[in-house]
Formats: sequence, structure tokens, C-alpha cells
Amino acid sequence: MEKNSKKWLLGSAVTLFCLSLLNKGLGFIKSMVIASAFGATLQTDAYYVADGLLQNMLIPISEAVAVSFLPFYIGIKEISQEDSKAFASRTITDIFAVAFGLSICLYVAAPLFLRILLPTYTAEEVRLSTTYFRILVWGMCLYMSNHLLQSLLNAEKEYGYSSFAAMLNNMILAAVVFFLGKRYGLKAMAGAVLFSYVVQYLFLQMKSRRYGRLTFRYGFRDRRILKLFGQAFPIFFGNAIYELNSLVDRTLLSAMNAGAVTAVSYAAVLYQFASNLIGIPLTTIIYTELAESFAEGRMEEGGAKLEKGLHIGLLFGIPITLFVMISAELIVQITYGRGAFSAKAVAMTAQGLRYYGLCFMAYCTHSLLSRACYSLKDTILPMKIGIGTVGLNLILSIILSKFMGLRGVVLATAIADSLASVLLLFVFHRTKISLHLRRFRKPVCRIGFSAVTATAVCALWLHLDPISNGFLFFVSAACLEFGIYAGLMLLCRDELSMEIISVMRTVWKKDR
Repeated sequence: MEKNSKKWLLGSAVTLFCLSLLNKGLGFIKSMVIASAFGATLQTDAYYVADGLLQNMLIPISEAVAVSFLPFYIGIKEISQEDSKAFASRTITDIFAVAFGLSICLYVAAPLFLRILLPTYTAEEVRLSTTYFRILVWGMCLYMSNHLLQSLLNAEKEYGYSSFAAMLNNMILAAVVFFLGKRYGLKAMAGAVLFSYVVQYLFLQMKSRRYGRLTFRYGFRDRRILKLFGQAFPIFFGNAIYELNSLVDRTLLSAMNAGAVTAVSYAAVLYQFASNLIGIPLTTIIYTELAESFAEGRMEEGGAKLEKGLHIGLLFGIPITLFVMISAELIVQITYGRGAFSAKAVAMTAQGLRYYGLCFMAYCTHSLLSRACYSLKDTILPMKIGIGTVGLNLILSIILSKFMGLRGVVLATAIADSLASVLLLFVFHRTKISLHLRRFRKPVCRIGFSAVTATAVCALWLHLDPISNGFLFFVSAACLEFGIYAGLMLLCRDELSMEIISVMRTVWKKDR
């Protein structure tokens, strides 16, 4: 990969990282407002169960279609810009129609569906979950359409709009809960979710209308769309199996203490905040780059881009993992520890977050390698590994939850995901593209030494507890951890760290 291409790739990743950081900051505010307003109760458990079940359905379908769509669109665009627009428009219309039909079916079947899936819930708890589910289900067609529009914009290398759409969601939900939460309860938040989907859709459609839009011309007779759905099915099946694991986890948690489902849900929000800061820039930008390189037969260049992505994941993932594990309780306390969110809820959420910290590296590695497979039009390999991972996760969740409670449920996820990422890396290296894995030995040693040293100093600082204000204490700990880590990496003359400094200097000079 050429030097200019490396700098552009890294510069785009840094830019998207900053947008993701801003978006996740707004997400933090949203979560703080929601936690303060509603706490962790049976009511919130019912809401998050309903929302979680719907996400279990939406995510596999949306991701499967959006991920499969990108390389198809890029391949068609190489031949004809006009044809790619027609293909995109027909796909958007088809997805909207299918999702709307599914929404109607799920609305009607919701009472029976939730009664079967929530055997440990009382009749009142099932009724509450059904109410929230029936409100949220009408956002299904918009949610799936939004994912497809984001994929379309990413294919055109207009990466920032997805982050802006997510910011709109966070701001709308925070505002509605703050002003209407006390009066209308969790129904206000459910309604706000639907409204935010509408706003996001209008924004994304406005930005992507040059490349495709909702029309009355459906494309079910278009063989390319049928082929797209065929390509998407293994991804959907793999994701659906993975989401089944989340469903089992939620079922196990629902049988524990009141608030366990909510606590793990809040811990997952914090985990996603950190993981998406790395994952979104990597998977968004590098997936598009890989699809282009592999479509044009430049396999060596694609391999170099993938290696760069793995290196970036290591650079950021290892220190974040260690920092989250030693500061989990402080993070939860300053984020949620107010209003209706009790000390018990803080303790439960911190337990979940601490074990979620073990998932960061697995998440980055698995996301990158899965998209590399999709770029090569292989959707079977990630599905096979996903099925094995979920099977292991289910077994570990059931066993560990008996001995460790909610910690065991999250730890099972971390173990299974880590093993899956290692296996996927090994198989990809052996059967797809031979990666230069030996080149990672020195970077891993430098990163490991710097991260462990910085974490040891930070742990001592947390133990001393010299600052009474929780927020300032957290900021000081974070600055200490990542400041020492960055300094040591620069002293070690890490290649990627030096490239990031070079990119930042270039951006600074341009701004001035």
C-alpha cells in the first residue's frame, strides 16, 4: 500500500474516530438522563427486554443486507453510475416493503411471541413488555432503511453522515426523556425512538438521494437483488444465531435479581461506547477500501489494508481494555450513579462492564476479518465460525451463570468471542490471504509493555483516590493512563503512532 494511501486511510479513520467520540459523548448524556429518570427496575427490565428482542430481529437482517449491498453496489458502479442508482433505489424500496410487512406480523403475534420467549416473567411483566414491543416494532422499516442508506453513503466514501444521524438519535431521546419522562414514563422513550428513526431517515435520504432513493419501482424481479439476498442469507443466519445467544443471556438474567437485565444493558451501552470508537472507523472505512481493492483484483493491497486495520485495533484496543477493567465502578458511578439509579444498580452494572472489557480486541479483530471475507464474496466462513461461537457461548453462559451470576453471563461472551476471533484469523490466513503476522510481534510487544506500564500507574492513582469529585477523578485517571501510554509508544518509535502524529500535524497545518 502506497504511503499516500496509508496516510489517507489513517486520516479518514482519525476523522471518523473524532466524530464517533462526539457521538458517543452524546450517547453518554442520553444514557445518564435515562438512568437518572428510570433507574433499574422491573419496568425498565420489561422495556429493555422488548427493545432487546426487537434488536435481535432487526440487527441480523439489517446488517446482512447492508454489508452485502456495499460490494454489489461498488461492482455495478464500476460499470455504470446510472445503473448503480437504479439498483440502489430498487433495493431501498424492497427492504422498506419487506420490513413493513414483518412489522405487521410481529405486532399481531407479539403477545404469544413474548409469552413463549419470557417463560420466567409474570403475566403483568409480559403485558408490559408486549406494550413496549408493539410501539417499537413500527420503527422496523425505518431502522432497516437507515442501515442501507448508511451503507450506500459509505460506498461513496461519505462516512460522516452516519455519525451525524446517530447524534440526532441521541439528542432526541435525551430531550424527550428529560422533558416528558416523568409524566409519560417509558412510553415516552419508546415513542421518541420511533420519532428519531423518522428524523434519521429523512436526513440520510436527503444526503444520499443522488445515489438512490425510495421509489414505487420495486426490484424483486431484478436478478442482482435476488443474488444480493442470497449473498446476505448466510450473514443473516450467522447474525441470527449470534443474536440467539443474546436472547438466552437475557432469559438467564431475567431469572436473577430485579434489575439484572437493565444493569447488563447499561454495561453493554458503555462497552459499545468504547468498542465503537475503534470499530466504527475501522469497519466503515476499511470495508469500503477492501471491497474496492478485491473487486479490482489487487489482493496484496487489500491484505496490506487489512493488516493496517488490525494494527490500529491493537493500538487502541489493548489500553482501552485494561483501563475499563480497572476503572469500571468509577465509570458507572459518574455515568449512571444518580437519581433512581441505586448503589446496588451501580455495583451490578460495574460487574458487567468489567467483564465486557475483555471483548474489545475480539470485537475489532472479528469485525475486520468478517468484512474482509464479505469483500471476497465469502459469507459462509464467518457464518460457520459464528455458529460454533454461539454454541460455546450458550454452554458457558448456562454453566458460569450458576456460579458467577450476571458476571458469568458476560464472561461467557468474552471467552467465546475471543476464541472465535483467533480461529477466524487462523482460517483466513490459511485459506484466503496470507497475512504477515510475524510483523506484529514487535508492535504487540511495544503496545503490551506501554499499556501495562500505564495501567499500573493508573491503578495506583485510583487506589490513592486523591480527588473527591468523581468526574475530575475519572478525567485525571484517563489522562494519566492514555498520556503515559502515548508517551511510551512515541519513545518506542512505534510506526503507526508516528504516522498518526504525522497525520495530525498535516491536518493542523491545513486548518491554519
